[in-house]
Amino acid sequence: CLTAAARPCHLSSVPGMGVDRIVAASEADFTKKAAVHIASCIQRWQSTRPGCFVLGLTGTNGHIRRSRAADVFRALGASAGIDWARVIVFLVDERYGFDRRDESNDELVRQNLIAAIQERGSSFPDEHYIVPDVSITPVSECVGDYGRRLVAVLDKHGPPNLVTLGLAADLSVAAIFPEWYRALPDRWAAATSRSYGVLATETTRFEVPQRISVNLRVLRSAEMIVVFLGGACPVELLHNSSGVDISDMAMVDSLQESTPMTHEEPATLSFSHNVQPLRGAPLRKSKSSMERACDEILHQECVQQQKLNPPPTLARVKSADDAHMKRSVSVSGVDPDEENSPASPLSYVMKYCYVTVVHLHEDKDNHNSIVVFGCAGDLAKKKTIPAIFNLYKCRTLPTNVHIICCDDLTYHNDIRNIDDLWCRRLEQYLQPEGLNTDLHDFRELLRFSPIKLDDAAAMATLDGLLRGLSGGMRDNRIFYLAQPPFLFEQSVRSIRQHCWSEPHGWVRVIVEKPFGRDLASARDLSRKLAAFLAEQQIFRIDHYLAKTMVLNILTLRFANRELGRLFHADNVANVRITFKEDIGVEGRAGYFNNYGIIRDIMQNHLLQLLTLVTMEAPASLRAEDVRNEKVKVLKQIRPVGLDDCVVGQYEGYQEDPDIQKINAEKGHPSKCPTFATCVLYLDNERWSGVPLILKAGKHLEQRSTIMRLQFKKAPPNSLFGDQPQNELVMRVQPNEAIYYRVLAKTPGISSRAHEVRRTVLDLDLRKLEVGRPPEAYEKLIHDVLKGESHNFVRADEVEEGWRIFDPLLRQLEGDDAPLPVQYPKGGRGPLESDKLINSTGFRRYTKTGVEGLAQDDFD
Repeated sequence: CLTAAARPCHLSSVPGMGVDRIVAASEADFTKKAAVHIASCIQRWQSTRPGCFVLGLTGTNGHIRRSRAADVFRALGASAGIDWARVIVFLVDERYGFDRRDESNDELVRQNLIAAIQERGSSFPDEHYIVPDVSITPVSECVGDYGRRLVAVLDKHGPPNLVTLGLAADLSVAAIFPEWYRALPDRWAAATSRSYGVLATETTRFEVPQRISVNLRVLRSAEMIVVFLGGACPVELLHNSSGVDISDMAMVDSLQESTPMTHEEPATLSFSHNVQPLRGAPLRKSKSSMERACDEILHQECVQQQKLNPPPTLARVKSADDAHMKRSVSVSGVDPDEENSPASPLSYVMKYCYVTVVHLHEDKDNHNSIVVFGCAGDLAKKKTIPAIFNLYKCRTLPTNVHIICCDDLTYHNDIRNIDDLWCRRLEQYLQPEGLNTDLHDFRELLRFSPIKLDDAAAMATLDGLLRGLSGGMRDNRIFYLAQPPFLFEQSVRSIRQHCWSEPHGWVRVIVEKPFGRDLASARDLSRKLAAFLAEQQIFRIDHYLAKTMVLNILTLRFANRELGRLFHADNVANVRITFKEDIGVEGRAGYFNNYGIIRDIMQNHLLQLLTLVTMEAPASLRAEDVRNEKVKVLKQIRPVGLDDCVVGQYEGYQEDPDIQKINAEKGHPSKCPTFATCVLYLDNERWSGVPLILKAGKHLEQRSTIMRLQFKKAPPNSLFGDQPQNELVMRVQPNEAIYYRVLAKTPGISSRAHEVRRTVLDLDLRKLEVGRPPEAYEKLIHDVLKGESHNFVRADEVEEGWRIFDPLLRQLEGDDAPLPVQYPKGGRGPLESDKLINSTGFRRYTKTGVEGLAQDDFD
């Protein structure tokens, strides 16, 4: 153990151990209440005392806890009413030997607390921020350097006034890990030294093994400690680590959601210091409604008592020797200095400090189960469960949730339990997304239940598992059918007969595309689903509807009135929606050959984009009003015929081994199109006569999805003569953006009045992003949890989409159907496609506005 030279510290004590709690109703509420509480402590101290307030901050472990701490630090830095020139900040712990700068606690504080202070224009001297210099090697020298600087600060300004701590799942605080101090007998003695010190510690459980931490004497000398609990760190851990039953704590604030935090007024939070000494008490899972009502009444009485009798300032008891300090009664009744390496260092700290616990409320009334059918398949391991994991990391899952993974073991003989599923399917896809701490905590939420859809006993076992997890609470269930479509009917029948929780909770079922392969099969599927589920219980996923740019279409059109008026036949020459992939059908040739590019992409993804571009303004933004307008547009689109379509197939498609097997079975080469261009027409007043061009293909020159409105050309004899057409372009992928191609005056001293050139007004949506933007599947699963169906497809939408393309598909798949046009890999597709598009009046321009084929769809 490495300890810096130190001096005897000054300890503060209060009569009896004081513990308050602040209960947050949501993550946003957690951020608001924690920041307001800390800010109130600083403001109150600064209003009554001279000098500097000493604040110690911890970074905690795992993406979830660190992002929660980051939010609190940023909100604290944005608080008004704090004189940051009179605040000294030091790190309670730091990582040593990290690979990336953003893994350090120093960076966490700089990018959030200090950045927010600077954004407010407040003064925060550099010398008031005390952190380890992790560039010093070896770690012993780094520890010694930080210890000397920190002790000098504490010697000058006094012990910490407030420190923040996070309680980890292993019951560690700061970087004082039980596994570390229990490995060697002298480490606990070093951690509880009578002098201030800094330690070099290690962990095998969390990211970045080497750590630097102040010793427990520094923490115990603080006037106040704020402990953050939330997410995967339940309040039961506080009982396990210190013997404190959180249900006995004085409640600082009720579960009422805080109002949004403003930064114009100093933050205030009312709380009571009139707390009785606590004793270890059995932990209760939850309280009755009567007990909760009594808690609220007592809370109001405490608030009223505080108004009548303001709490005294905490007295600081100074002594050069711990033997002379005023002691409080410990929870266990044992002198804390005589305890030998307890289960958690928090029990040692809490016996002398005034502690406020900020914890995220766990919903004791509702339990949510996300049941994934087909969990061992490609979709579940690559998309569904990683999306749920990212929702967990982003702290947007409900606080009381489990993920139940189900599959038929007949088709997966290597999966027998949750450990097999984790190691052989999930871990490789989750590992890049999360830290070990997050993976460990998320793994605790997973359960595995083997099923057979036609086996009533197996389905009853699943139902028993779900009921057991809900524990008598309201039992809400989401069933995600990550299965082939032929299993949908059997799945929903089994769910309805054996796994139905209504009326003791809601049931929602997520269905993946394809929703049939023609109009007849789509209607048949809708009828089968409707036999067991109401329409509002069915969530048909089209992940394109949750992409960032797609979610912006309605906003662009109807929130910007002047732009919305451009979407009209009076102004628009043509609309073009293009989907390109630079890969083929490798790995899914069997599926794709049965569906083709029109069914796989055009009839669903591109048609949904077209409805958003062409629909009228809905009566409201409620889901049904939006979907009603989309259906109205679909009903007005004419069915597509062969004359308005070009289909192609990339060279080499027939050489795919899977395709060769299919050809051998059928006795003829596949006619499956890997490319299609279709021209649609919408018969209503707004879009009458405007060609609506849909283009989709595989093995093209690039990967992109773009929506383009090309506006009508000015008359040749207009003021500026013959000029290129303006365009409004919405790029869905990659790099979502909106840009408007317009004409502008040519710059230069010799430029004449009529000389103009094409330029771009660019709105890069990435500049507006705060943090990592959610993936489409994350957004959609989150919507299902909230019961929001805006971004899902209704049954009549599906059927109207098939009505448009059904005649064309019958013609393309008949005995006398034409062969798809061959096109080279990596090109633009068949030349016949360009001819069809050009026949509609669409024109391509170079970036300088010269007409021609030099410019492709990716700008």
